[in-house]
Amino acid sequence: MSRGTQQRVGAHRAPAERGWPWWAIALAAVAAVVLLTAAGVFALELARPRATAPTMPVETAQAAITDPAQIDPALDASISVLDASGEPGLAAGVGQALADAGWDVAATGGSTEQGEATVVWYDSPELEPVALGIVGALGVGEAQPSAGRISGSPITIVLGADAPGSVPSVAPSDDGDITSSPAPPAP
Repeated sequence: MSRGTQQRVGAHRAPAERGWPWWAIALAAVAAVVLLTAAGVFALELARPRATAPTMPVETAQAAITDPAQIDPALDASISVLDASGEPGLAAGVGQALADAGWDVAATGGSTEQGEATVVWYDSPELEPVALGIVGALGVGEAQPSAGRISGSPITIVLGADAPGSVPSVAPSDDGDITSSPAPPAP
């Protein structure tokens, strides 16, 4: 064999093809995931039902009974007045003023805890109009439902620090209509 006719050994292999580097493939895969995720979120946003105009809540509050004579006689709407303001004699004076106005005040007394705001607690929904009327008669506080009886009455007024000087109060009479007890000792 001559020099010019010499054959190459191993020349049957195809030349190596140059493809994308691994990092370019990984980058393209991440871009595809981001693009598909964004398209899915956009499609879900378009498919989501839109809210209509807001509806107004239905008022369920009952009208206040401002005249104690309007209370159904079959309804126990007796009232206990407790003083959480620390003002001596306030519960008895407020209880007497309410009794003089025709409200069914059963008892007055002190509270073991001090409170800032006056609350008229009622233990059943049918007493809400009565409690609202009492709040109106007091001129201070708010009516709140209770989980049960707080005192011996279905309606309990707890006079807070906002009550002295704001609520009607008169000197209690000694005719025995209202029972008054001193503030219980603090635990």
